[in-house]
Amino acid sequence: MLKTMRKCAHFSRHLEATMPGISIQLDGIHIATINLSGMDVVDVSAHGALDQNPKAALGAMGGNYAEGGCGHLIWVSDQTLLPGEVLSVKLNAACDSSDQGKTIQELFPDDEPCTQTDFTINDEMAAEIRARPRLHDEFAVQVETSQGQRAVAVSNEHNTSFSFGVLWDFTRPTQARVRLTTHCLNDVLARQTGTNHFEAILSFGDSASFMLAR
Repeated sequence: MLKTMRKCAHFSRHLEATMPGISIQLDGIHIATINLSGMDVVDVSAHGALDQNPKAALGAMGGNYAEGGCGHLIWVSDQTLLPGEVLSVKLNAACDSSDQGKTIQELFPDDEPCTQTDFTINDEMAAEIRARPRLHDEFAVQVETSQGQRAVAVSNEHNTSFSFGVLWDFTRPTQARVRLTTHCLNDVLARQTGTNHFEAILSFGDSASFMLAR
């Protein structure tokens, strides 16, 4: 038992000393590198909808939400993704250098601090969302991992938005979860998960790519 505890403690210290990182590239060009040391959760996502511009956008955010933690940080805020551009997200075993995340106040210094605590969608808000015009006729998105797993999702009358995400959290520091879903308006209004098209796990050295095909 004591020997096992010593091995676990050694692994924990080693992991802390070589805390992993997430690197983000777009068509092979560096976008951001996130050091996961001290983070509770980090989420890199691409999302879009037929009634929104841009058609697809990249976001990367996370933080440490415990007392004394860094709070909520943003590395990428709604960066436009064009059709054909390849977004690559890689989980690295060690992060030698990283980009500094920014708070909402640092990114948007002229905005008033948000005091809203209730984000329930009422009937009036739902009616406004339903009345939004379609800005795009269709979408098709592709996801692939370095392990060779692939998935494609296309829009239809029941699926008018999409979400691709790579999610890391401190409870599984050597892994990141990949997911691709599409949603209809009723899913969005009800805050439901929608239709799941793809799930995978990234280990150290693995990556996942996303592309808006059309």
